[in-house]
Amino acid sequence: MDNEDAPAYLSGMQNAVGRLRAGSLNKAVLLFMLFATTIAVAADQVVFTVVDRVQFSVPESWPVIASKSTAEKTVFAFQIPNAADEGTPDSSNLSIVSSYLKDAKDKDAFERKAFSQAPASQEKKLVDGWRCGSFSAMQNSTQYVDWDCYRVVADCGVFVRIAWPHLPKNPTGYDKQMETILANFLSSVGPSKKVVK
Repeated sequence: MDNEDAPAYLSGMQNAVGRLRAGSLNKAVLLFMLFATTIAVAADQVVFTVVDRVQFSVPESWPVIASKSTAEKTVFAFQIPNAADEGTPDSSNLSIVSSYLKDAKDKDAFERKAFSQAPASQEKKLVDGWRCGSFSAMQNSTQYVDWDCYRVVADCGVFVRIAWPHLPKNPTGYDKQMETILANFLSSVGPSKKVVK
């Protein structure tokens, strides 16, 4: 899956959340365990290490809603709990796509994608080292806020998307809360350290 395929893939994941919410996430978690190492670092954070290249952390309360991994590309998507979306087809989600950049040509192609964001996207500064843009999009009848962020970490191109719905029951200041969540997540993304045995 190329980064330009990510929006359609992620939109499909958002639609699948309602189905996953009703069922068990055991299959998704099992699949995830096959492709990444997790280490609990605090009572409420879990660190994911992807192929000894990239690591990041998320709150343990975030369900894994999708994962796909090859030697070249790894995708993880998480649902961000929000009481306002209970009983709706909408949800707040964050995904990360890590692509192995084999050579300078791959790195150039990744950086070109980062500079050619969605036409309605406005460049935003959130965390040093990350190139981010934000835009609004409709999913069915619900308006969503989307942020796309790009960065090269070690030998990987990392693409992060967060999307959240504008719902009547969202808590006051929800947009700012989500921007803080994104900033914390982006700050957690970095090169993984190989474990010496």
